[in-house]
Amino acid sequence: MKKLTKIATLVLSVCFAGQIAFAAGFGLYEFSARGNAMGGAVLAGEAEPASLALNPALITQLPGKQVQLSATLVTAKIEDVEYGNHKTSTDRQWWPLPALYYTQQVGEKWWLGLGAFTRFGLSNDYPDKGWLLSGSGGASLYHVGVVTYTIQPTVAYQATDKLSVAAGLEVQYLNFTEKVRFGVPTTYSDMNLDGDSYAWSGMIAFFYNANEKVNFGGSFRMRNDHNVRGPLKYDTNMLGFTEGGDFWGDITFPAQLALGASYKPTDKWLFEFNWTNIFWSCFRSIDIYFDNVPVDSGYAPMLGTPQGNMKQYQDAYRIGIGAEYTLNDITKLRGSFIFDKSPLNQQFLDVMLPADDRYIVGVGAGFDLGKNVLLDLSYNILFVQGVSGVAADHTTPVHFKDSQSHLFGLSVRYTF
Repeated sequence: MKKLTKIATLVLSVCFAGQIAFAAGFGLYEFSARGNAMGGAVLAGEAEPASLALNPALITQLPGKQVQLSATLVTAKIEDVEYGNHKTSTDRQWWPLPALYYTQQVGEKWWLGLGAFTRFGLSNDYPDKGWLLSGSGGASLYHVGVVTYTIQPTVAYQATDKLSVAAGLEVQYLNFTEKVRFGVPTTYSDMNLDGDSYAWSGMIAFFYNANEKVNFGGSFRMRNDHNVRGPLKYDTNMLGFTEGGDFWGDITFPAQLALGASYKPTDKWLFEFNWTNIFWSCFRSIDIYFDNVPVDSGYAPMLGTPQGNMKQYQDAYRIGIGAEYTLNDITKLRGSFIFDKSPLNQQFLDVMLPADDRYIVGVGAGFDLGKNVLLDLSYNILFVQGVSGVAADHTTPVHFKDSQSHLFGLSVRYTF
């Protein structure tokens, strides 16, 4: 039993030490192709139905009824992940990020909107499932999958000719999956965790038209507090543990404040700037509990006792600069640059998030296809900076190499 308890503790130190890391470096801001191409700097310029995700006060610029379907395809691969004396890489991953928006003017000064989109997500797979195992026993994380889905009904009000305000209710669903191999290289069990949760919060936003050339906009999103619950299962069980048991734990997605400004010097040029602060300092640790675990599973001694790990995350920020040029009545060209600061603490690194600061370059184009149809395309390349530090034990060295990701976006918009 002592050996099983030691193995279980090792599982927790690797598995749940990084359970929340997905949202730190994998907060998602790809809500539309135009937004991608503009570097997310779309809080104070031209409106689209996808403005519901970043600044819903902008929808007071949209007449009638409009619907927008967006999708971004993301691909990434981490070539070099080092944890102590162990070294591996991740498989190349492909993630589709769909979104759907609807807006409708319901009076002279009132608008309604409904958006469905994804704000957080991560999927990492290590092809060598036992890459962290040794002859003395251990735990090896080889899969993590996290995705949130947001449904957001919104109301916007044009208070004056210059000022609009909006408020939205966010209903967020979270699904979390994780797989860990523990034991020794020749004798092991593969533990599979699969849990989900619902949470709700709100957001407020404003848009201010200072003059014909300058606009300002901003929004504030409240944090989402999730209580994830799910079963504990074994895919492979050479250690012969009795099946059964549940896990649960609290996961919080941080609040964020976004402010933007736009400048339109001529009819052809539009420049936008965006600054977003993400309040990741709310993370100091995360506690995981086990319930209804069989006595011989190795987890029974920890029933009712939280198994936590320090994270010590720091507040992070994101800066985006975008430009749009109207080539003619049909075509608009766009380009952008983003700096995305990571909240990681180099004294508490783990293998869930092999990434640090990010630099993103984007380009794109918009086309008026006629018959009330607009098409937007975008491409972004994301340069992820490597990082070196230590794990939460302040002893084990951790190193991640520089990497790249690619994002391809498409949006179609129709006005009724």
